[in-house]
Amino acid sequence: MLHLTNGDSAAICLRRIGITGNVIAWRDILHEGPVPPGLALEAMSDVRARFLASTGAGSFPDIRRDFGARDAALRSARQVTLWFEHDLYDQLQLTQILATLATQRETSAELICIGSFPGIEPFHGLGQLTPVQLASLWPVRRRVGADQLGVGARAWKAFCSADPLAVRHFAVTDTSTLPYLRPALERWLEEFPSPPDGLSRTERQILRAVAAGNPTFDAIFRANQEQESAPFMGDTTVQLRIDAMTNARNPLLTRDPITLTSAGTRVLSGEVDARQLNGIDRWLGGVHLKG
Repeated sequence: MLHLTNGDSAAICLRRIGITGNVIAWRDILHEGPVPPGLALEAMSDVRARFLASTGAGSFPDIRRDFGARDAALRSARQVTLWFEHDLYDQLQLTQILATLATQRETSAELICIGSFPGIEPFHGLGQLTPVQLASLWPVRRRVGADQLGVGARAWKAFCSADPLAVRHFAVTDTSTLPYLRPALERWLEEFPSPPDGLSRTERQILRAVAAGNPTFDAIFRANQEQESAPFMGDTTVQLRIDAMTNARNPLLTRDPITLTSAGTRVLSGEVDARQLNGIDRWLGGVHLKG
């Protein structure tokens, strides 16, 4: 039995409850960086490992080796249990795994996916649960059927598409068999920059947090999390966004203390579009925004 989950906190807790089988954390922050179309799992891992290495998450050989072991475990498994939650980080990982499982019908899968837990408020994820609480989810696991595999595969194809409208078109179809998928994808669509400021929702939230008098990373991170109904970004990802606005051709933020520059103030007010000031070179799934 193979158990797949989102990250190390949940994986450590799963190992503590004494379940039988191998536990692997999927780890990839798929909402950041290139996820180009038409790639099988192993080829996608090459792309993703290079991107993650470029962010300072580790060396390419180390990340690629970890991904290789992860991918091989999924390819060889005959029974898989998927432990995930409701946010964008998890739902993208889940769709990638379901899309892979859709091509290997000899593997049977079960799913545990929750958006809340009694007594945990606010609920952010499996990593908040004690081993006893996590073990209580085991009896409510459900078999993954053709419906879930189909929706997951279609969602993954849309997310990897170079067409910026693909996810929007997918999100209006019936996704009820994966109840947390649509709201997660709708949140992801808000990461596309929009007028009049040319910012993504996360960039806008960060600039607003700074404008409200939060001069440190910790304060900005907390303020950003508080704006999310289902927080999906870790501290590393938020730091990447801050760094991008600090290191831009026309910086929107200063360092230590973190404050708005004059350009940042103008962008946040909608006086100027950040894309006009600094251009853009960013991947959102399979869409490469450049100009």
